[in-house]
This record gives sequence, structure tokens and C-alpha cells, in this order.
Amino acid sequence: MLKSKSMKTLFQVISIVISLLLLVYCSEAPEWYDKKDTVAPVAISNPVVENTNGGAIITYSLPSDHDLLGVKARYTYLEGGDTLEAYSSAYTDTIQLVGFPDTRQRTVRLIAIDKSYNESKPVEVTIQPLTPPVELIRQSLEVNETFGGVLVAWGNPARADIGVSLYVQDSLGFMNLDYTYFTNEESGYYSFRGYENEERKFEVRIRDRWNNSATPLDTTLTPLFEEDIVARDETTGKLLWQRYGYADKTVEWMGDYAGQYGSSSFENLFDGTNSKYFHPGLSATHSLSVYTKNPDDAMYDTPERVYYVTVDMVKEVRLSRIKHYGRTSSTVNPNDLTVFNIWASNVPPKTPEDFNNDRMASLAYWTNWPEVGGTDAWKNDWVLVGEFEVIPPSGARELYQWTSQDATWFKSGVDFDFKMEHTDKSFRYLRVEAINCVKGKSTSVRQFIEWEVYGRFVSE
Repeated sequence: MLKSKSMKTLFQVISIVISLLLLVYCSEAPEWYDKKDTVAPVAISNPVVENTNGGAIITYSLPSDHDLLGVKARYTYLEGGDTLEAYSSAYTDTIQLVGFPDTRQRTVRLIAIDKSYNESKPVEVTIQPLTPPVELIRQSLEVNETFGGVLVAWGNPARADIGVSLYVQDSLGFMNLDYTYFTNEESGYYSFRGYENEERKFEVRIRDRWNNSATPLDTTLTPLFEEDIVARDETTGKLLWQRYGYADKTVEWMGDYAGQYGSSSFENLFDGTNSKYFHPGLSATHSLSVYTKNPDDAMYDTPERVYYVTVDMVKEVRLSRIKHYGRTSSTVNPNDLTVFNIWASNVPPKTPEDFNNDRMASLAYWTNWPEVGGTDAWKNDWVLVGEFEVIPPSGARELYQWTSQDATWFKSGVDFDFKMEHTDKSFRYLRVEAINCVKGKSTSVRQFIEWEVYGRFVSE
């Protein structure tokens, strides 16, 4: 019994000692967070200003305070306007200011801040921004009439984020916003369409992401007459455009699709519906042996080969734009054409006679196929009038990335402009390079669903 009481007393003593030790330890434990103070940091020194277009870059020497958080700049965009602040960390000696609407001088106060949010005495510098990017863009702005509207072109070497807005005068004299095109391209152009062939007043305005606007450009123009240039018989409505060389098999000398699949004829490409389509043939009809007439070449059937289609438009035309459709379905079809180039010529394509009926020489000229020594030399005689790629709203680049919304967008048609430097030239023949489809180059099938082509007949 006595022994039990002694043990109990011993445990009590040990517990008290441990508690006292913990109390002492805790009271002396270090603080792991940064201590706060009320001591202001030293001010920055040696500020140097480099004025830039619409802004300024300021460099300086940082103070040596161990708890420096960074530097902030206080300034205003406009005289008497709200005070703005820009920040840089303690790991850099530079602060950049952007978005100024003019070239007037401003005073900027640079203030060092520590981790207790104490502020140093401000150091004042004077900046004088150079010409804002929107005004530089305005200097390069060009507006000209185009088919069914106006063509606006500009240079944007700073790649600033801008909006290009077109305002159009109505019958009461009011200027109404048509559309705003947003871009940061280094150089670009946009066609605002939907206007009749009659004189009208237009105004173009450029603004940046700070809502700074350049001086508007006012002009009076007459949009060019635009029409559907897919030639048809006036009585029957039958398509007059045709695949050049298909009837006499000249296509085999040119590397063009040598056949077409079942009822999926060339005429389906212009029938006004995207439920049917032009299918130039399955992989077997595009086998190399079809062109070389050498049975041993049947083994060279690769989906990587570029596919060609040459079109005789029957009449000379000026090209303005093309509308390219995906087929009618709830989901995108993997074989629908998405990447293609269009070339044009007003001179009849070369025939076998131009190559002394040497089939291999003709194929070398008309293709880039390595198996026949292809050089694509025909491109030296034709004009590249358009390079087109279908990129859906989701930005999908692979088949699995396409959404049902993308498919709906594609089947409603995608407008592409032909290169503006060639819209004043006359052409009769087109040659299409079918480069890629939704599925990619892993398939040897390229299917053309529906096209609308616009411009103007030269003789009308």
C-alpha cells in the first residue's frame, strides 16, 4: 500500500516537471512568421526612363532593406483622372507602364514597399509616352471598296490587342456600328460585307484594350458588285463548271483524282445542299499505279500524298470569297476537308503533248510525289489565290476535340476571302490542293461537301 502511494507521488512529480518544461519551451519558441514593424524602407534610387509607344519602361536601383516587398508606381492616364498603380516585385529593377492615350508628359511617383506594407518616400520621375499604338495603326490604315462591302487593311508591328470597328451611314444620316473585328495580328485585313453596289459613307475606328481610340477614318465608297460565279445553264440550271481533264483521263497525267466514288459526283459540290458531297474516290482509285500504269507501283498508296483537283470554270471571273461547308450531321465527319489551297490561272493547263507524251515528266511537273520525282513546278505558272484552314470555335485541331457545337458551326458554312492582291485579276481555271481533313493525314480520303464561290464574271 505504501509502495503504491510512493509511485503515485512520483508520477505526479514527473508530470509537473514535464508541464514546466513545456511551458518554458513554448514561451521561448521562435516566431516562424515575418515580424511586422513600422520602419519605412529606403527609397529607390537612380531611376532611368525609357519612353515607349503608349507607355514607358522605368528602371532603378532597389534599396537594400532585408524585408523589401517591391515597388509601386502611382500615376494617372489623364490629367485630373483617377490615380492608378502598377507593381513590380523585389526580384526585378524594372516597372513597365502601358495604355497611355497621348504623348503628354506625366509625373510618376515610385514608392518602395516592405513586407509590413510600410512605404518609402516617393521618388518622382517624368515620362512622355511616344505615339500610342492605335495612332500608329491609324497611320497605316487603308480602306478600299471590295466585293459587297469595304476592305480594311492595317499594320500593327507592336501586335497590340485592338478592335477594328466599321460604322455605316443610314438613310437618316446617322452612323451605325456594323461590326467590330478583334485582332493582334502584325498586319491584317478584314472585309466588311453585305452592302449593295451604291455609294455610301463609311467610318473606321481603331481602339485598344484600354478603350483608347485613334482618329476615325471617314470615307465614301461604292462597294463592288458581287455575284455567285458558279456558272450554270440559264435554261436548265445545270452546272457548267467541270473537272478539267476528267472526261478524257488527262487527270491521270496531272495527278488529279482519277475517279469519283459512286454517285458522289463533282456536281454535288455545288448543288446547294450539304447532305450530299463530292467524293473523289477511295484510296484504291488514288493508287500510284493508276497514274504511272506500272502495276508494281500499287504498293505506293500513302495517305500522306497531296491530292489535287483541277476545275474549268468555263468563263473568266474575278474571285472574292468562298464559303466552305461541312456535311449535315450531329457530329463532325472525319473525312470532311479542312485544310486546302486554291491556285488559279487564266492559261489552259499543260497537256500530255506539252511533255512529248512522257507520262513521268508530266507527273513530275504536276505533283510533289517523290515516287515520280515530283517538283510541283506547275506552281510557278499558277497564282496562289487562297490558303484556307477550318478552325472551329473550340480551337480543335484533332478529331476527338471537335464538339457538337463545332459540327453545327461547320455545317452552317465557313467564309474565306481570296487573297486581296488577286481579286482584281481574271482567272478561268482553279486547282485545289486537298491537304488535310478533320481526321488528319492518317486517312487517304478527302471529301468535299458543299461550296459557294463569289466574285464577278469578267464579261458582265
